[in-house]
Amino acid sequence: MATETISSIPAHVRPEQVVDVDIYTDPRLLAGPHAAYKAFQDAGPDIFYTPRNGGHWIITRYDLMSTILRDPEHFSSKELHIPRLNSPVQFIPLSLDPPDHARYRAVLLKHFDKKSIAAMADKLRLWADRLIDRVQARGHCDFAEELGAAYPVSIFMEMMGMPLERFEEFRGIVLEYFSNISSERRLQLQETIIGVMMDLREQRLKEPREDLISKLLAERVRGEPLTAEEFQSMGYLLFLGGLDTVANALTFAFYHLAGDPELQSRLASQPERLPDFVEESLRMYGVVHQPRIVKKQIELAGARFEVGDMVMCALPVAGRDDRKNPDPERFDIDRQDRQHIAFSIGAHTCIGNVLARAEMRTFTEAWLRRIPNFRMAPGAKLEWRGGSILALTHLPLEWNAGG
Repeated sequence: MATETISSIPAHVRPEQVVDVDIYTDPRLLAGPHAAYKAFQDAGPDIFYTPRNGGHWIITRYDLMSTILRDPEHFSSKELHIPRLNSPVQFIPLSLDPPDHARYRAVLLKHFDKKSIAAMADKLRLWADRLIDRVQARGHCDFAEELGAAYPVSIFMEMMGMPLERFEEFRGIVLEYFSNISSERRLQLQETIIGVMMDLREQRLKEPREDLISKLLAERVRGEPLTAEEFQSMGYLLFLGGLDTVANALTFAFYHLAGDPELQSRLASQPERLPDFVEESLRMYGVVHQPRIVKKQIELAGARFEVGDMVMCALPVAGRDDRKNPDPERFDIDRQDRQHIAFSIGAHTCIGNVLARAEMRTFTEAWLRRIPNFRMAPGAKLEWRGGSILALTHLPLEWNAGG
């Protein structure tokens, strides 16, 4: 566990702008992060500064986040860790500002576009049924890892060409990486991840396959193959993103669904409404924060950002902003003009968003077809994870065996 430190307040931060929040350990967040961030949003200010984790700004309103995330002139993606990791290894293309990111983003997008993901439909259904087979007759499961993680992570590992027998090992790495650990330990895990990806690179250079690693090695940037450094940075990002984020989004969706039997019945009988369910879940239960580092002084909404300041856009609460979505705490699949930025916005909108949405729709449809009525286990003790990627680490569900 990381050592908790409190930094001094910079001179350009006014006293009324300071709110003492540790995004990893604050008890309010660990009792339910979405509700806690909503409380911060409602209490204001819209932009506040916490002295924890090296000191950083937190943005709680949708429009302000949109402005910052679309302004690489003042807010850079070069540093994406809070507290700062100060590592020479980048997340390509996420750590690169426009226009440098575009050539690498284009390389990835062709493998995550709508056409590519549509071609995976049978595979997505196969994995859903395969995993539901393991628990249906049992009548209960801990959804978070047994299904919420197992489903998207297995699909991603197979897509990448990672050995599925290393599922537990790789999943353990990302769970520790996003937990409350020291920067020194996070750097060690970074080296582990890079080692894994570079080993796979060497294997595919010798024996190419029909997997994403092989396809990336065949790509060209500026007319040349990806260098080893470019591949390791891209692989580092894919490893972390592919093995954790969708798992959390799917688990939060089922957390809500487990407590709403009317919605279960409606979606089971009207599967065509599943896209609306997914979007409403993403609005209510986003999981990824977006850090930025200030590279040019600017004032915004009464806050003065100085060069080197860290800024965290709290995307999970953007969709609960009552200035963008009326009655934001009501889960409503019939909501009109729904607005959220769960996958960020602007030049760095999540490349995997089409796959994530398809996985959430496909799994939920398969589940409700086979288990149309389920609930949270009585007395279930829920455990939440704060930090840069929010998670619900346990979700005990139960149902009548056989559906």
